[in-house]
Amino acid sequence: MRKKNIAVIAGGYSGEYIVSINSSKTIYRNLNKKKYNAFTILIIKEKWVYIDEGQNEYPVDKNDFSVTVKDKKIHFDCALITIHGSPGEDGKLQGYFDMLDIPYTTAGILASALTFNKHFCNLLVKQWGILTSKSVKYHVSENPDANMILSHIKLPVFVKPNRGGSSLGTTFVNNTDNLMPAVNEAFKHDTEVFVEEYIEGTELTCGAFIHNGKVKALPVTEIISKTKAQFFDFEAKYTKGAADEITPARISKELTRKIQDLTICLYKKLDLKGIVRFDYIFNNSKIYFLEANITPGMADTSIVPQQAEVIGMSISDLFMIAIEEALKSRQ
Repeated sequence: MRKKNIAVIAGGYSGEYIVSINSSKTIYRNLNKKKYNAFTILIIKEKWVYIDEGQNEYPVDKNDFSVTVKDKKIHFDCALITIHGSPGEDGKLQGYFDMLDIPYTTAGILASALTFNKHFCNLLVKQWGILTSKSVKYHVSENPDANMILSHIKLPVFVKPNRGGSSLGTTFVNNTDNLMPAVNEAFKHDTEVFVEEYIEGTELTCGAFIHNGKVKALPVTEIISKTKAQFFDFEAKYTKGAADEITPARISKELTRKIQDLTICLYKKLDLKGIVRFDYIFNNSKIYFLEANITPGMADTSIVPQQAEVIGMSISDLFMIAIEEALKSRQ
């Protein structure tokens, strides 16, 4: 059989660019080269290019998502999206590939846009009876002030861009004086700010994927941040030694099963595809949903690869499953 051409799509328009680049390197290195031809495609606002192993760049023809190398036009059988943030996590690229009828490894337009928007995702999850922390959202045009925010919510809080990832622009606030600086910092990353009450507890995260029509949950990871920010911020996520990521988590078998069951439930209800990671807080026998990541980090030290390793699954197999499931969806 002909080897499939796989576009490993990296870059993006946000501060998560370097995270995406690191993920793409791990994916490219671990794709089964006997089964796939891998092509790294960089998508940034200034250009869309294929970058070969010699770091030569070839422009992408956006009309049909192809590249021409040495007078040979290359089309892609599948797009493996590893952009964290816009346009790979918010539905924009998904819509583009849908129009071109090119399979891709993430959820579709609606599910991607919904899970990227923390406010709307939490509203929906809450409708299903799943616990979330109390929160409010403001658009920059509303000019929110401290009194407005604190009339709806109590300190301490997390202040976040409503549409963003990797905890960029996120601040833990436990006094009134720091609230508006945190809001202004979040507005640097998005036109909407999301403020949610802090829940003290154990931070847990669980990956999931679909294989042969069945959603499977990976082991649960416990996260302990060591940074001054007091939470799993950008520094804790991507600086070696800045956080302890313990897999499997030091929790009971019963709680592990509950987290995994909830992960599978949310995966199905949110109509997700590919490799996903869900974040939670466990407090006083209650599990609170934090967020869903439809393109989680895939660098060597990222959480999902760690979880796969614990159950003896190579990340090469994990990527292969994601690609084959995407290909099947268009057959």
